[in-house]
Amino acid sequence: MNIDHLQNILLGTLAPDPAVRKAAELELNKVQQTPGYVVTLLKIMLDEGNGVLTIDTGSWKCDKTSLKSQAAVQFKNIIMKHWKVRDDVFTIQEQDKSIIRDNFLECMVKSSSLVRRMLCVCADVISREDYPFNWAGIMDKVHNALLQDTNPAGWLAALLLLHQIVKKYEYKKIEDRDGLNNALKPLMPVLFTRISQLHADNSENSVHIQKMILKIIFRLIQFRMPVELFPEETFSKLIVILQQIMSRPIPQEVSQKYAVDELPMCMWWKVKKWAMHLLTRIFERYGNTTSIAKEYKAMGVFFSSQCAVPILNTLVQLLADTTKGTYISPRVQQKILNYLKQSVTVSVTWKVLKTSILEIIQGIVFPLLCHTDSDEELWNEDPYEYIRMKYDIFEDYVSPITAALDLLEEVCTKRKNVLDPLLVWVAKVLAMPPEQYNPRIKDGALHLLGAVSEKLLRKAAYASQLEHMLVAHVFGDLVSASGFLRARACWTVQKFAGVKFSNRDNLKKAFEGVKNLLLNDKQLPVEVEAAFAIQGLLQKNPIVKDLLSPHVGNVIQQLLVVIKETENEELTSVMQEIIEVYSDDIHMVAVPLVTELVKTFLYMLEEAVANEEDEDGVNSYKTMTAMGILSTIQNLLSAVSQNEKLMPKIESILAELVSTVLKGGVVDYYDEIFQIIQIITALRVSSTMWNVLFQIYEAFNRDGLAYFTDMMGCLHNYATVDTDEFLSNPQYVEIIYNICKAVLNKEESEDPQYNALKLIEVMIIDHKGRIDNMLHMFMALALDKLSQPLQTQELKATALLVVLAAIWYNPVLAMYHLSKYKLPKTKEPVDKQFFTVLFSDANVFMGIHDKKVAVLSLCNLIMNPDAPKPFEHMADKLIPFFVHLLKNLRISYQLRKEEDNSNDDDGEDDEDEEEVEEEELESEDDEWGDEDNEYLAKLEAYTPGSGMQGVFDLDHLECFDTVLDDEDTSPCEFDTFKKLLMFISERGDSAKVLMKCLNPEIEKDIKQLIEYADKESARKRSEQIEEEGGYNFTNSTQVPSQFNFG
Repeated sequence: MNIDHLQNILLGTLAPDPAVRKAAELELNKVQQTPGYVVTLLKIMLDEGNGVLTIDTGSWKCDKTSLKSQAAVQFKNIIMKHWKVRDDVFTIQEQDKSIIRDNFLECMVKSSSLVRRMLCVCADVISREDYPFNWAGIMDKVHNALLQDTNPAGWLAALLLLHQIVKKYEYKKIEDRDGLNNALKPLMPVLFTRISQLHADNSENSVHIQKMILKIIFRLIQFRMPVELFPEETFSKLIVILQQIMSRPIPQEVSQKYAVDELPMCMWWKVKKWAMHLLTRIFERYGNTTSIAKEYKAMGVFFSSQCAVPILNTLVQLLADTTKGTYISPRVQQKILNYLKQSVTVSVTWKVLKTSILEIIQGIVFPLLCHTDSDEELWNEDPYEYIRMKYDIFEDYVSPITAALDLLEEVCTKRKNVLDPLLVWVAKVLAMPPEQYNPRIKDGALHLLGAVSEKLLRKAAYASQLEHMLVAHVFGDLVSASGFLRARACWTVQKFAGVKFSNRDNLKKAFEGVKNLLLNDKQLPVEVEAAFAIQGLLQKNPIVKDLLSPHVGNVIQQLLVVIKETENEELTSVMQEIIEVYSDDIHMVAVPLVTELVKTFLYMLEEAVANEEDEDGVNSYKTMTAMGILSTIQNLLSAVSQNEKLMPKIESILAELVSTVLKGGVVDYYDEIFQIIQIITALRVSSTMWNVLFQIYEAFNRDGLAYFTDMMGCLHNYATVDTDEFLSNPQYVEIIYNICKAVLNKEESEDPQYNALKLIEVMIIDHKGRIDNMLHMFMALALDKLSQPLQTQELKATALLVVLAAIWYNPVLAMYHLSKYKLPKTKEPVDKQFFTVLFSDANVFMGIHDKKVAVLSLCNLIMNPDAPKPFEHMADKLIPFFVHLLKNLRISYQLRKEEDNSNDDDGEDDEDEEEVEEEELESEDDEWGDEDNEYLAKLEAYTPGSGMQGVFDLDHLECFDTVLDDEDTSPCEFDTFKKLLMFISERGDSAKVLMKCLNPEIEKDIKQLIEYADKESARKRSEQIEEEGGYNFTNSTQVPSQFNFG
């Protein structure tokens, strides 16, 4: 492709004139499929110099840097979209791909840092598709680049490319990483040589290279250490390097070059962050020698005995320096605190740590728990962002405050002689004289107490003092002049909601205090904490239900306001709690509550659409909150679903919400919306909801199969709740058929196929005698699936059940369709082949429903004189097949009965069960438990490649009932089998051939099954009589009032 022509097009896309820009973009779309297009983009990206280029009109100028950047953007876009071979879009020609692969590393070496970042994205795509089969030589090029002693730019480029390749294998199984490990063996010594050489060079470029080496190593060892790449000598070198990096001081000029909020992103702190990633992960995996696999035992012993303590001392010193004003980046501080947390559970490090743990908590942890200047600034300037940051789970993952809390809880729970002296110190802080009072210090003290609340509540010696602590140090702060202290007081009430109040007035004070803050406080963070405090009190203290009852309407109304303003997802759980507790009374406010919830949801949805850019991740936060609102609606619906007067009103309100999501294709909320539809249609299907079925079908056709399993519950309702209406409109039946057909014809994961086959089975069983014209179509879908190679026994069983359901539906019609079905590429009759497959393995049927359908269907077939029976050639297998299924059924029923009884007993035991205090460890003890033994046993027994393929939990399909699952109305399979035996005994030799296989063992089993059938029949008759009022003993004989014994 002509480079000048493409260059001019790219220049046009940068033009200030929108018309010129649009024309250039259209032209760019036209030429992107031209052979050589991608290679030409690469040439433009690598053109050296920064001269000025002018387009033909001379009306504007563009420097080469901008042109290269635009070429890089277009290169990245086309690689991402068109490198992978797909049926629906064009793919870059193999000739162009080969040129790119051959020159990729050289391009990275010569590119600017901006272009190089885009090339890294391309490297990820190319390596995932082409390495190792079409790009095996790239490892030799990386190796050669790293061997060049005078080319640091080449080192960095090679490492960036290597990192993308290693990332491809990060989550793969051990056996799938052999090729990568073999390719890395000659590279590992080079990596360690380079990072060792560069340690003394603390320049930014040098540190960048060191960081990339650490990132590569972390990707290699994150989940499992490849011991062949890290023998003892190499592992020892790694630990030394990591400790050196952590102890190496940051150059003084760095603090002068960067502002404080920029320091965490500078390269010197980034390399320390990755060093801590590695140290923490190694310690977590291999530091406790009592709980690691045998293959890592030597490594673990070496690390715990030689490395763990020196590293701990280095890290503790870094933390100690911060108390003197030395800066440490939040991420590094967080990882160090995580290392300390792990040190608590390992005896060799705990013996060292315990001598300074109180000083660490008081000097390092406690300041992190106090309200800070930055907290105060955010509280005042952007309370919405303050709330979002405090409740952001992703922020918790990287926050040093969360790490400090985790360390505090770990050490106070796991180790002796820590909590008592710590509480003495906290008591002194809380009892500070008025002239020393500092609300921020008070905030930190309450924060610390709340962090160990579970331990304090469990231990009687502490628990008896907690009510006094709340009265003396918390209740007063519910009316503090400092907003953050009011919020902390609410948080503390929530943490200690489980206190057993000896004085009911104190509990009432706690409730009234947080309730008033929710209803009347003007600061949002306070209102949020007050809401959670109410939830905690409601969960732990039954009498709070009565206290809240007069205010429940106002509380719900205010909660809706706070949820809408803060968009806090966790607040929706408070609403759900209130709905659950007041489920019997919620109908009084259900309609206005649903109305407000729908308004709030639609408002958030509209905002999310308007903010499509979402650079700050705000939409994901709104999405979580909106999901919480939908979950609240689900809970409310469950509470009022039996109310026939309310449900139509609520349904009409929800119709707009359902329609907006389905018609708009807002897939983030499909799961919740389908659950709402399922609840609404559980007992009745209105005309409005029948229209929703068409919207579901449109969503299915538009958004693909990914959401079919989410739809399954409501589709089951449509097919079974109002069968007369469902069958009255052929379009409804066609929708179910077309959806199932589309799922089964798509070669994707098997879980949707299980659901599709289950839905077909339900259709056949529940509409017996009413869908004759479609029976052959439903059967064909299952037979088509059976004729294909199936990966799992579960899918085979589900397909077999569809045909068996058809036989139960109408044996004559089903056998007719079975005889007419033609297998692809064969003339063998499918009916005989079907029964050969069926009788070959009775164990394929796992659940109670499956076995029951198989028994009833085959009995129905055999006892129907008009139905053909193409299994005479396997007659000797039939009775054993029945016996096997029925024996397993009997066991299954017994196990289910025992499980039900066990659940009842568990419910009773839970009420009286006391919490067992976790045992504290002695200094010389490592944390160790039975679960660790069990895990190790499984790990050591695991054979790579053995896997669990074909083992699926299909229990969720059992919830999609059919009429055969109703024990009160469905035929008993044991009684039906008894009738079958009687039927056979009354027939001639042709029927009795079925019994020719009997041996003494089977005869014994049959006798026991008949006895069980009789007992079940007697039990059901007894239950029926009892339901009708019990036995009626009548005696017409008059009893004489006197007896003559003469």
